[in-house]
Amino acid sequence: MNERKVISAFIRNRQSYEEAKELLDRSDFDSITLHLIDLIGDYYDTDPNASTVDVEILTDRFARQQPSQKLTDTIKGILTTLPEVSDGNVRRELREIKAYNLGLKLSAAFTRGQTGPEVQKLLQEYLHVTEDSGGERSSGYSEWPEEFTVESLLSKSFQQEGLIQLYPKALTEHLDGGCRPGHQILVFAPTEMGKTLVVLNFVAGFTLQGLRTLYVGNEDPVADLQIRYCTNLIGRPKSDILKFPDRAQAALDKRNYKNAIFAPLAPGTFKKIRELVSKFRPHVVVLDQLRNMDVHIEGRTQALEAAATQARNLAKSMEVLVVSVSQAADSATGKRILARGDVDSSNVGIPGQMDVMIGIGATQEDEEQNRRWFSFPKNKVSGRKDPIPFVINPTTSTVIED
Repeated sequence: MNERKVISAFIRNRQSYEEAKELLDRSDFDSITLHLIDLIGDYYDTDPNASTVDVEILTDRFARQQPSQKLTDTIKGILTTLPEVSDGNVRRELREIKAYNLGLKLSAAFTRGQTGPEVQKLLQEYLHVTEDSGGERSSGYSEWPEEFTVESLLSKSFQQEGLIQLYPKALTEHLDGGCRPGHQILVFAPTEMGKTLVVLNFVAGFTLQGLRTLYVGNEDPVADLQIRYCTNLIGRPKSDILKFPDRAQAALDKRNYKNAIFAPLAPGTFKKIRELVSKFRPHVVVLDQLRNMDVHIEGRTQALEAAATQARNLAKSMEVLVVSVSQAADSATGKRILARGDVDSSNVGIPGQMDVMIGIGATQEDEEQNRRWFSFPKNKVSGRKDPIPFVINPTTSTVIED
C-alpha cells in the first residue's frame, strides 16, 4: 500500500493508528517509513490525549535521529505535502492486506501438511483480522464460515492440485509446489538478461499442465514471442521450424500450443485486459512489461505503483495468476542476487503488491556461459530466499536446471 497514505492517516487520526498499527506487515515498508511510524507511535504514547500528530515536532525528532540533512529535507517535504485520505478506507485496505498475507501463510502451511499449534494460531489470527469491525470487513472474505476445521479448509481451498507449477522444476519446489490463482509474481532483471525467455519458459510449462495463458506483450513484436514460444514447446531452434514447418506444426498440435493466447496490446489498459480475461478465461495472465501499461498517471514511479496495484486487483478479483515483468535498475548490473531495491523506478511500490519477486541476475562471467541466478527478494508463498542457479538456451528459449 502507498506509504504516504498510511503515514497521512496515522498523523491525522489517532484512531487510525491505534486500530491499524497491528495490521501492518513491516516487511512491506522501507526502513524510513517504519521509523516514521515508530515516531508517530511514540508521539501518541507520550500524550494519551493527542488526537493528531504535530508534523513540525515529528520532523524535528526525525532530524535529531538522522545525521543526513538531505534526508531530513526530503522527509520534511513529504510530511508537509501528505495527501488527503479516507481513514476508514486506509484501515480497511490494511486489514485486507493483512488477511491476504495470513491466507498465504496458511496456504504454505497446509501445502506442507502442517496442522499443529502454529497453524491453529494462524487460523485464529486470520479470524480476528477478518471478523466484522465497524463495517470495514472486506466482502472478499464473506464466504468464510464462522466455524471451520483444518480439514474443511484443506478440502475446499488448499488442495495440492490447485497449485500452478512454474518451470523449471526447482522453481516449483522452491515455492512449495507452486502458486495459486490470486497471486501476483514479479519477474525482473537488467536488460538482455533473459526476462522474456524465462517467462516464455513459464508459459510453455503452463501449456504442458493444460492451463490457458493470456500473454499481454506490449514490448516485443508478437510474432517474435510466438516463434520463441514454439521453439521452447517442441525443443527445436527457429531454423528447424522454418525448414520443416509441417513437422513443427504436428509437434505443436500434440502439445496443445493454442492454450497460449498472445495479445499484442500497445501499450494496453487494464480495462482491455479484463475484457480479454472475461472472453478467454485464462488461468494465467502475463503482463510483459508492467512499465508500459497505460494507467493514465504521470510520473514513472506513481505509474508503476498504480500498474502493480491494478495487476494485483486483477489477480484477486478475476482469480488468475498474474506474472508481471519489469526492468531492474542499474544497481542490478553484474549482480547474481537481486534485492527489492534493484527494481527500476519503484523499489517500494511494486514490491508491496507482489506475493513473489523473482530476480534474474548474473556476473559477466555467468553471462558468457549462459548461466543465470534466480533470487527471491520477496517470497510470501514459501518464505524461502536461497538463490537457484540455472542455464539458458537462447536458441530454444528454454531454462535448464544447473
